[in-house]
Amino acid sequence: MNPQDALRQMAKNYPGGYESLAPRVGKTAEVLRKELSGDPKFKLGLSTATLISEICIEATTPHCHDFVNAIAADGGGFVRLPVLEMEGGPCVHRSISSVTQELSHVVMATMDGDADGVISDNDLARIHKEAAEALAAIQLLIQTVEAKHKQGKARAEAAA
Repeated sequence: MNPQDALRQMAKNYPGGYESLAPRVGKTAEVLRKELSGDPKFKLGLSTATLISEICIEATTPHCHDFVNAIAADGGGFVRLPVLEMEGGPCVHRSISSVTQELSHVVMATMDGDADGVISDNDLARIHKEAAEALAAIQLLIQTVEAKHKQGKARAEAAA
């Protein structure tokens, strides 16, 4: 997943979508939509991209860390996310299921792309997209496990 795809996904998942996010970044919904679509007449600046990321992280929306992960992945890195307080408690089993599903998508995209012995530009883009989604699922699993660990420590301290 490239940074622009990440921002587009984040904007779609923001509560109210483009319509509620656009005023927070000083744009109309239509201008923001065109900037995020890659329309050559509309350029998305780094400051706007960073602001969108900060707003989504603050709101802890789904995929809120996708932009920073895409930027880090371009440089060969990985962003360690903070432990989140999770509504209804952390569910390790659901997180493991998500990781397994996303990793199977990476495997399928890679096998499909390499079926003819050549990885095309489109194949590579799909593999990157699936790998980024798998990394996000792994990060969520780590956050879930750390949240559950934190809950267990708090219960043990309360009982002591």
